Amino acid sequence: MIAKIKTRADFGGIVNYANDQKNKKKSAILLAYEGVCAISNKTIADSFQIQASMRPKVKSSVKHVSLAFSPQDTIRFSDDEKGDTLMVEIAKKWMEQMGISNTQYIIARHHDTEHPHCHIVFNRIDNDGNLISDSNERIRNAKVCRALTKEYKLYFALKNSKARNKSRLRPHQLRKYNLRSAALDALAVSRSWNDFLGILKGQGIDMRFNHAENSDKIRGISFCMDEFSIAGSKLDCDLSFNSLCVTLGNVTTELIIQPHQAITSSGGGGTSNEQGWRDDKNKDSQRNEPFYKPSKRRR
Repeated sequence: MIAKIKTRADFGGIVNYANDQKNKKKSAILLAYEGVCAISNKTIADSFQIQASMRPKVKSSVKHVSLAFSPQDTIRFSDDEKGDTLMVEIAKKWMEQMGISNTQYIIARHHDTEHPHCHIVFNRIDNDGNLISDSNERIRNAKVCRALTKEYKLYFALKNSKARNKSRLRPHQLRKYNLRSAALDALAVSRSWNDFLGILKGQGIDMRFNHAENSDKIRGISFCMDEFSIAGSKLDCDLSFNSLCVTLGNVTTELIIQPHQAITSSGGGGTSNEQGWRDDKNKDSQRNEPFYKPSKRRR
């Protein structure tokens, strides 16, 4: 399950697209709506616009969401009342968990692709004239989609499952690709930090929490495999420390993280103590560790 969110400036155009019942290829069906006059697309758009006029200074009150499911789940979303009901149920639960409530919306299903999908159009100006926040919506959306995919036992399409010609990658790119693939695959099936670390350890991947200088505060995370180390944020936005905390929870409530220490597996190389932690207080000796990254890239 994937949700793509876009901000629009005009209700009329996006309503016509989402509920285009004249297009035989789309075969759009209006599955559900709330707070709008659904006689026609024009009356729907007018309903949205009237409510948005309560906050005339807000220029981005239109939100369009494409909610797509895997072709593997086609049988779950059959082209009948049962399949439509499940799609509406999941769409409404997605909105609820994203904090989208007390506002106007429409949900329309399209039939122009192999994978089942629907479109949600909602008003960011709610029924009381309040603005629905879209702060950090990308991170929240990833977490909600992952949770709903697990809850409804839908097919989990791995983020890096798309085929790629690895033979054309340079050595540095190949190492980065392999590490990114392994970390994302582990994240896709993990529900906690312990799950994530256990899977990484089984693949010989070390993980390091990077601390701010002279501080216990964690400022980032790094991954190391086969003596290649890189920050999680440079691998993928979902592998940054903040994104991982959103997905897996607060790391300090599950793991005991000590200042200037790293979680390592037996396959990551370097010297580690008997507790499985690596001491990096001595920056000179750190240069010999696989986690050390020079300040300037060699040409």
